[in-house]
Amino acid sequence: MPDRSAGKVFYTPEEWEAAGHKTMSQEEMDAANAQFDAWERTRDPDAPGPVPGFGGKFSDDLAGTEYDPDAPGIPDHLRKDPGQ
Repeated sequence: MPDRSAGKVFYTPEEWEAAGHKTMSQEEMDAANAQFDAWERTRDPDAPGPVPGFGGKFSDDLAGTEYDPDAPGIPDHLRKDPGQ
């Protein structure tokens, strides 16, 4: 059974395949990682760092989920404590 948390669904690889979705083979994962490593080597080391968050709902992953105490439409019995 997939785990649901903060409006997201998390599957094990077996659950994902049982649902009819394709998973990446080890060779495909290795090729994707090699492409990422090649990009990392060409990236400008002097580029500015990440853009700071916008604040409000754009910087809070829990806003609007069952962990948000002010989110409308979520019944009290489904609300969760963000400290969990």
